Amino acid sequence: MTNEQRMADEILKHIGGSNNVKNLTHCMTRLRFVLKDDSKADDDAIKNIDGVMGLRKQGGQYQVIVGNNVSHTYTALMKSGVSGGAKSNEPVEKKKLTFKQVGINILDAIIGTMSPLIPAIIGGSMIKLLAMLLSMTGVLSESSSTYNILNTIGDAPFFFLPMLVAVSAARKFNSNVFLALAIAGVMVHPVFMEIMEKAAEGKEATFAFIPVMSVKYTYTIIPAIVMTWLLKYIEDFADRITPIVMKNFLKPMLILLIAAPIAIIIVGPTGILIGTGLSQIVFFVHDKLGFLAVAIVGALWPLLVMTGMHRVFTPTIVQTIAETGKEGMVMPSEIGANLSLGRFISSSI
Repeated sequence: MTNEQRMADEILKHIGGSNNVKNLTHCMTRLRFVLKDDSKADDDAIKNIDGVMGLRKQGGQYQVIVGNNVSHTYTALMKSGVSGGAKSNEPVEKKKLTFKQVGINILDAIIGTMSPLIPAIIGGSMIKLLAMLLSMTGVLSESSSTYNILNTIGDAPFFFLPMLVAVSAARKFNSNVFLALAIAGVMVHPVFMEIMEKAAEGKEATFAFIPVMSVKYTYTIIPAIVMTWLLKYIEDFADRITPIVMKNFLKPMLILLIAAPIAIIIVGPTGILIGTGLSQIVFFVHDKLGFLAVAIVGALWPLLVMTGMHRVFTPTIVQTIAETGKEGMVMPSEIGANLSLGRFISSSI
């Protein structure tokens, strides 16, 4: 038995078994459980498991910190009968809808969706950095096919980000993964992108006489998250109105006919405006405070990481890079905070 499987079995034993798990995802270092009954979990026993580095309870999640091997422990838990993002037959507890609860739900949706995508984003970023370094040192020419293919490999996770987000969000919201992918695929389809480019040049684009705003969806996050959340309600509606004898082919057709136009006419443009607004706020703060903004975010970064709130900045970072080709506040703050923590830890050893 591997160490990861042993750890997974121990964790599962002390959180009340697989039947006590509603949902399981993971980020770079943490297993993020949503439990049916938190009282069944033995906090002290989990903290004492060999390999477990800590425990946090935040935003309705039971977070077990296991370090860089989290993906292997997650896989071991899947083999032990835990379903990540699986639908639950248990009744969902209704919580009073307040501004605070709405905020918690939004943050949970962003964090839960973006956390599984971090390896792809980091991998793509590092490959683009490698291509840039090879070009700067003269090893590769920017006109060479090797450089362009390498740069394309690094760019792919960002170019097709709506589709990656759709998969992750579908698991988070219990929507149909493949229908979510199909809808996100419309946003980055070459023909649709060509229509959007012509619309940007002044040629009117309409769908059933309804104007379609010119929007570029590559490198975007918010439209896919919101649309995948809406998808589960569209699925339920289509299921109710579709006759049983026609459900196999009519239901998916109705879902796509309803969801795709909503995505490109309403949700997509609105999501882009929200994302642009968030990036403009970051620009404004940076312009007004300058290096102080970097220092403030850097000082708060360890607290943000402990609570999982640092993932909220991912959409803003991606949106800012897509618009300007760089990001000068959040990422430098993160680097500075990590270097400071590393120096503190090394001096304490």
